[in-house]
Amino acid sequence: MTYYKPDWYSIGGNVDTNASFKQQNAFWMNECNKWLAQLASELTSKRAQELAPRTSESYFTVESQNFIILSSENEKYTNHFLKFLEFSRTKILDNLKEVASDEGFAKHVLIITADQETYYDYLFMFYPEDSKVGLSGGVYLNDGYGHFVFPSQEISFTESVAAHELTHACLAHLPIPLWLNEGLAVSMEDVVLNRNHFQMNTAIISKHQKYWNEDNIQAFWDGSSFGSTGVGQELSYHLGQLLVRNISEDYEQFARFCKTAHVSDGGETAMLEQFDISLGDLIEGLLGEGDWSPKQTYQADTDSGFL
Repeated sequence: MTYYKPDWYSIGGNVDTNASFKQQNAFWMNECNKWLAQLASELTSKRAQELAPRTSESYFTVESQNFIILSSENEKYTNHFLKFLEFSRTKILDNLKEVASDEGFAKHVLIITADQETYYDYLFMFYPEDSKVGLSGGVYLNDGYGHFVFPSQEISFTESVAAHELTHACLAHLPIPLWLNEGLAVSMEDVVLNRNHFQMNTAIISKHQKYWNEDNIQAFWDGSSFGSTGVGQELSYHLGQLLVRNISEDYEQFARFCKTAHVSDGGETAMLEQFDISLGDLIEGLLGEGDWSPKQTYQADTDSGFL
């Protein structure tokens, strides 16, 4: 099943760019509300068909200063989640000063589907035909009006995913390599949730050394290893967080790196400029001697969305 998906680029062509920020923001909020009203109607209708002849569950919107949630969840759930989102936004922007940003028009939109089937039906609209969509507990779709989508699930799990995905949204304006983007997102999960899930021990070091070689390390630098299955994906997230932890001790220097790192070379040029060391040399202490540096020109994602 497909759902209403506005042509945001055509809509964007109707914006008066000479209008004030307040006027442009009002324009986008109006378009956002029309989109969510149509989507709520479609999702409610689908839910009614699934539950018939039982009582249907309606989708509705609730909002705070910076967020709108469209869901069929109860009021307690959505109010709690809105408070968490506002808290997370503040934490991310405070901890990633001059790097993270949520500048833009209108509010962040979160859609919570009532079931997994609807969640994946919705996601399929944003992927090429016949492509595979991996299992997930929530995503940030940086397409047109960037927005978040989650299936209905335990609030504690949703919060963890939301902190991660909100970090991605606040980094969407930067053309940074995926390892840096994911390393920051995983790190900010721990900051927002006041925990430390990062581990480094001989067993993990051994897994890295057995898995990575001079060929497959390129999949880490170009980001494709994050979409792999099994140990490759697990080690990619861990290595991304390890690198972020290692180079962020001097935050001002790290912020300059983040603002100049580019996906096209895996961040190599920015690393040499800011830290006077190559990425390959940086991970040699973990993986041992070898030619670990990025070697390709990688493809940048030019779709930045509106938020």
